[in-house]
Amino acid sequence: MYLFSFKQFAWHDRVFSSNLSIWKAGDLIQCGWDFLLNLGDEISFPELIRTQFTPTSPYEVVYPKFFDQKFLALLHRMVYERYSTYNNVLKYFVSFEVSQLLAREEKVKWKNKKLNLDNVSIPLDESKQNLVIIPDNRSRENQLSDFFSQDFVTHLYSTDTQNRKDQNWWEIKKSKTWIIVATQSEVFQPFNNLWTITFIDWYKRYYHNQQDPRYDISQVVKRMQELRDCEVINLENSGLIQ
Repeated sequence: MYLFSFKQFAWHDRVFSSNLSIWKAGDLIQCGWDFLLNLGDEISFPELIRTQFTPTSPYEVVYPKFFDQKFLALLHRMVYERYSTYNNVLKYFVSFEVSQLLAREEKVKWKNKKLNLDNVSIPLDESKQNLVIIPDNRSRENQLSDFFSQDFVTHLYSTDTQNRKDQNWWEIKKSKTWIIVATQSEVFQPFNNLWTITFIDWYKRYYHNQQDPRYDISQVVKRMQELRDCEVINLENSGLIQ
């Protein structure tokens, strides 16, 4: 199996190999002051891993299934298809300040689900999660309907404080929020029961990430659709409200 270290650098990518077989893929492990994510038995570019994990402190699983198999599969695909590193890709998936993230787990709250969807053209299911992807924050603030400013909607901003990002992460993982609005850099979330992904103004250039890992969000969404068997919808701002 392979382990990603949130604190230590293992050669180029913080990834260790391990002969231990007591953990399952996706488990979060603590070993002394370090946290490690079990990446499973098959990773992208295993030939590059040279460092063997040797515990120097007692270790334990502190969060089983911290990443579910679909979330983990998307991580592997992003590394492989974008020829990047786990160190560069994983920062989009979770905070590296794991102890702070774990401390905020119990502080999340349920989002209100009582609303009228009669005049909204986006198909939404109140029993499942619905992701709405927008090209930029200007679209969010100036062009989207007031519908998306309601308190039952979770907005993901790259400029959010880490505390807010951690809270949103847990709300999504625990299905305590059901409408999530995000730009392309914030779509890598631990969805639990994703039902729809809606692209707003999908033709705009803002959907291309120019930093490592370089990606076109439409290709990421295609992978998410395959992994989670959800529906993808393309809409323009003018088509949000009937």
